Amino acid sequence: MTTLRPYRDDDQDAVVTLWWDSWHSIRPGLRHPRPFGHLRSRWVREIVPHQRIMVAADDGAVVGFAAADLGEGVLTQIFVAPARKGQGIGHQLFRWAQTVMPEGFILHTMVDNLTSRAFYARHGLVAGDTEINPANGLGTVEYRWTPGASSGKSG
Repeated sequence: MTTLRPYRDDDQDAVVTLWWDSWHSIRPGLRHPRPFGHLRSRWVREIVPHQRIMVAADDGAVVGFAAADLGEGVLTQIFVAPARKGQGIGHQLFRWAQTVMPEGFILHTMVDNLTSRAFYARHGLVAGDTEINPANGLGTVEYRWTPGASSGKSG
């Protein structure tokens, strides 16, 4: 059974590896333009000290995570292990984000990430502007969740 718990420092290797693996599962042939060590560095410098992080764990194994910049109202990260997608883990993490940012939030995802875009649409997020992500040079689309705009049910 998958449960949510706060991030711990000893989760770092599992979370960063999951982030890398999930990012590369978005579409065949997709390769991040920066090395794995760059993600680890971003995690340590930008995310852990400044954001609230929730981990989805199943029998002790990390199977997903989400990170939120509460001050800015941004869900900066939401990733599920590729082999565990479609099992409700993303829904649990999304509900957590709604709880910690009840006034609403934005998030960004790659234009090519059709699976995540469909997930966000099912959860009532509204697509907005597109831009180029400075971290990887790829097109992203902004999504916004507004309370009362959806029931948060997955389809």
